[in-house]
Amino acid sequence: MFIFISHCKKGMVGNKKLSFGPSVKLPEVPKGESAELMFSEKGDLEWDYKEDGEYGLKWFIPIVLYNHPSVESLPSSGSEMHWVTKAEAGEQLYNLVCGDAIPGDASLRKEIFGKKWKLTRSVTGSYRLDHA
Repeated sequence: MFIFISHCKKGMVGNKKLSFGPSVKLPEVPKGESAELMFSEKGDLEWDYKEDGEYGLKWFIPIVLYNHPSVESLPSSGSEMHWVTKAEAGEQLYNLVCGDAIPGDASLRKEIFGKKWKLTRSVTGSYRLDHA
């Protein structure tokens, strides 16, 4: 069960469209593997977080997925979805993007939204984000 807490709308550009049903979620990256993605600030998916009664906060981060070890056929333009995570890397990214640091900082915005990222899951299960 999720309890809605917040939306990150500050500085986010988007064209809202009517839609129903849940958004597509990034499949879990297997331990020791990685996926390639870009973070999205445009489109229908919002940056937000929700309280999961069993596990605490989960971050909903809009991405475009380009490569994933468990997904066989992705379009070359990528596939829009949410990375739903309770990982520290997701929380740090959310706080950076939705905090006061990003809206006025064009160079930092370009670093986050203008490049592909490699999401690596260690053999212990933790996630790390690096420029691809």
